Amino acid sequence: MSEGSGDSINVMLVDDHEVVLEGLIRILEKQGGIKIVTVARSAEEALEKIARFPPDVIIVDIQLPGMNGIELIKRVKREYPEIEAITLTVFDDEQFAKQAIKAGAIGYVIKDAAKDELVKAVRAAAKGETLISTSVARKLIEEISEPAGRKKKKEEGFEELSQREMDVIKLMTKGYNNRQIADILFISEHTVKVHIRNIFRKIGVVDRTNAVLWALERGLVLKDKDSIKPDKPAI
Repeated sequence: MSEGSGDSINVMLVDDHEVVLEGLIRILEKQGGIKIVTVARSAEEALEKIARFPPDVIIVDIQLPGMNGIELIKRVKREYPEIEAITLTVFDDEQFAKQAIKAGAIGYVIKDAAKDELVKAVRAAAKGETLISTSVARKLIEEISEPAGRKKKKEEGFEELSQREMDVIKLMTKGYNNRQIADILFISEHTVKVHIRNIFRKIGVVDRTNAVLWALERGLVLKDKDSIKPDKPAI
């Protein structure tokens, strides 16, 4: 759905804990523009309901009875590619995050994170943008930064990207949206979109989430925003 359309973001919640579901409903429905269309307590129930109550975004716990949350996300993305998925979990673990992202999740949020992080993740997902909890993103970066013997592998694959495309993908790994990237680089939002399309084509991915994962796995991350040179100096 497009930002500013005036429509609510329709959300499905999938968690087998009643208390968690009630808490999520209270948090999200307090926000303007977010509507809980249905809840499910298992992956199987979610798959049964999803066609009757189609969501824009599905929020999924990894630990579910029967089919787990990662397998559910794979099924949803295969059968309903237009639905974006967020994993909400207690696992502050980069390996689970990588599995979820590879399954098709666009967001990975830790349950004890601030409430506004989940809200931001829902709004980002509805716009096709990635949000990964800071603690997990940091662990992903640490994992791919060591050991030193992996540096050669991480550095491979950058050759086809222009310097500006590298700037854009580094900003994407920090969670900046297209408007924010345009402001930082002093370019138009349309130009940002063109750069992102070119990045997708060159690295062989089809969405923002996998582009971010590709960059994180290769250590292509932004350590200092000031290292990015805009097209013209700020006034």
